[in-house]
Amino acid sequence: MKRIILSFIFLLAAQIGFAQEEVAIEQRIEQPINRLEIYRGWDVHLLHNEADSGYRVAIITDEDHAPFAFNVQLCNVKGDTLTILENTQLPRGTVVEVEGPMKFQRINLFYEATAKANQVIATQSDSQLNNIFISRDADFHIQHYLIPDPDCGPGIEVWERSKLTLDTISGTGNAAVKLYEADFQIVTNELDGKITLHKYEETPGWHYQQTDWREIKSKGEDGIWVTTDHKKIWNNALHVEASIGYRLGTNPKNADSPFLQNGTLSVNFGLSTYFRFSNKLGLSTGVLLNTNKHYLCHQVSYVEDALVVTDGQGDFQRNRLRSSYIGIPVTLYYFLGKQQTESFSLDLFCGRLCGEILNTSIDPTKLIGFKNWTKEYIDGTFNPWKLEVGLSFNTNHLGIFHGVRVFTNLLPEYKPGVTSDKIRSIGIELKL
Repeated sequence: MKRIILSFIFLLAAQIGFAQEEVAIEQRIEQPINRLEIYRGWDVHLLHNEADSGYRVAIITDEDHAPFAFNVQLCNVKGDTLTILENTQLPRGTVVEVEGPMKFQRINLFYEATAKANQVIATQSDSQLNNIFISRDADFHIQHYLIPDPDCGPGIEVWERSKLTLDTISGTGNAAVKLYEADFQIVTNELDGKITLHKYEETPGWHYQQTDWREIKSKGEDGIWVTTDHKKIWNNALHVEASIGYRLGTNPKNADSPFLQNGTLSVNFGLSTYFRFSNKLGLSTGVLLNTNKHYLCHQVSYVEDALVVTDGQGDFQRNRLRSSYIGIPVTLYYFLGKQQTESFSLDLFCGRLCGEILNTSIDPTKLIGFKNWTKEYIDGTFNPWKLEVGLSFNTNHLGIFHGVRVFTNLLPEYKPGVTSDKIRSIGIELKL
């Protein structure tokens, strides 16, 4: 027993003898700072000191790392912006203290940055930028966030996999918080104004869409936020849609028909808006221009309001027909998984014919080039209506492509009476 006690005493003495003292390598910034930027690699502590008009910036480390810390460029100042540079030399998570009045028009936490503050005071910004911007995979913990001015109205933006925690928020202003699949927590709400919470989610074929907004009023004893029960269904925005595809169809029974073709290239371009009904269901609609190029097998001419085959008559030429429809697409989405970055969709396009053209090649050896084709407007060849149905798989993991769609036209391709063959087609396209 005596041996154990003596061993413990010697071990304790050794620990005390070899204990490392903290060393602070600091610098002073004696000028107004309105903007703070923080890069990754540090554990940044923001210390409010109202009596200090300038800022003290310091690396807090041990004696072993102090010689390296003296050679580290911790920060720089440009204009009224203080930037804490990325830590690439000291151990990750080394503490950096920033002490001063903590009145910023804007605080930026970039990728993987970490910071905590005992108090931050929001000030009115001259620009439309957010007062607090937190990039992906970052963490910001504020013990007290004060909005002293009713006209301040700070904006807060938190991005994917990041977290913002406010132990207490108080003051007389309002705050607007935008969450892009991120975490936001308030422990105590003492704000006389309102906090408006906007939630955004990334959906296939779209960028981030606003799916919900709520106004936080107070916090109940059961820990549940009391909010206005207002779910935003329509995202209030127009989005550009484009796709390109190729389709094959049934050919006429008569091999000498002018409508015999090798295939059709389809290009779609339009504007759409989006509605989100639940975590699983969404709907989009808008206006769409559908253009089709039909590559004909025969040489043809447009004679007396009809297409006639002219193989062997005159010089060799290539021909193609072009039809354009403008109409309304309606698409129903069903989202998959927790992240909801993939979905299946069923769509219906109803379009009205708005143009028919016969193209003839000037030089048949050149297949590409706008100047190599003449353009002759025709009438009464294509069906005046198009009713197209499609099934798509949508994803955000294919680069510039956002999905694959299989589609078919439910109506005959050509106007009744032009041909007795009811030509239909099926195609596949890539969504851009």
